[in-house]
Amino acid sequence: MKQAISRFLLSREFQCSMLAPPLRAMLRGLGGTSRFSPQFMTDIQAIERPHYAWCMLRAADLARRLGLTQISALEFGVAGGNGLAFMSDFARAIAGSTGVKIQCYGFDTGKGMPPPEGAKDLPYWFQAAQYIMDEPKLRARVPDATLVIGDIRDTVDSFVEKYRPAPIGVVFNDTDYWSSTAASLRLFDASRRLPEHFLPRIFKYFDDIIGRELEMYGPCNGQLAAIEEFNATHDDMKIHLNQNLMARTELPWRFQIYYCHLLKHPRYSDYIGGSEQDQLQDLLKMR
Repeated sequence: MKQAISRFLLSREFQCSMLAPPLRAMLRGLGGTSRFSPQFMTDIQAIERPHYAWCMLRAADLARRLGLTQISALEFGVAGGNGLAFMSDFARAIAGSTGVKIQCYGFDTGKGMPPPEGAKDLPYWFQAAQYIMDEPKLRARVPDATLVIGDIRDTVDSFVEKYRPAPIGVVFNDTDYWSSTAASLRLFDASRRLPEHFLPRIFKYFDDIIGRELEMYGPCNGQLAAIEEFNATHDDMKIHLNQNLMARTELPWRFQIYYCHLLKHPRYSDYIGGSEQDQLQDLLKMR
């Protein structure tokens, strides 16, 4: 009976139905991840930021398959801190459920957005000093997270050497500009020097690639331009839109989940298939 109910709650029909929102709200009111597993709450999207949760859970699973017990999750563009606060809280739920601990880091100028650098920064939509942070208030709100304050262009290159984070498995980009996003992607250059501080494949979320018709995001500007330029200049690393969520029409954020492959990472080819591969082989034999 429980399995049948679970299958129904996870079905696309239910997820897209009018019944889903009130049930999600009810489950959050009943205690959320303190009462239900973070996996269950994420799978039925009964959680504040299911896109963040999905990436963090999958990165923790990859770490576990690689024999790791700690990883790091980074957010570029913290602003008011709602994302970082969620990361910090959800990290505790993941540790309790999977045994994998997650260190959380947030990058921000602390003074709002810098001035746009040109047309690729969408100056018709973004401007300087948007999204100002209340740093003392945020530090009190996320005591378990580490804030990296300053322009990303000045802080990202030395981050790994300075902080020696657990292997980075998740990166959330809410940087708006092409210039800030391009700077944040320099993080991965450190994997050539210090691969032990990175998972071989990293889950990524880009906030500013869909938007409304007035934003007009495209490969010529913003985050999409930064991704294209990164791929064009890096033979040993590639960032691409995920392919496994495309059919999940109940997930509005499926087009914002990307993967970064560190192709020369010393553990890139470590086998992680396990029981999933065995199940797939059994299915193929039945055909």
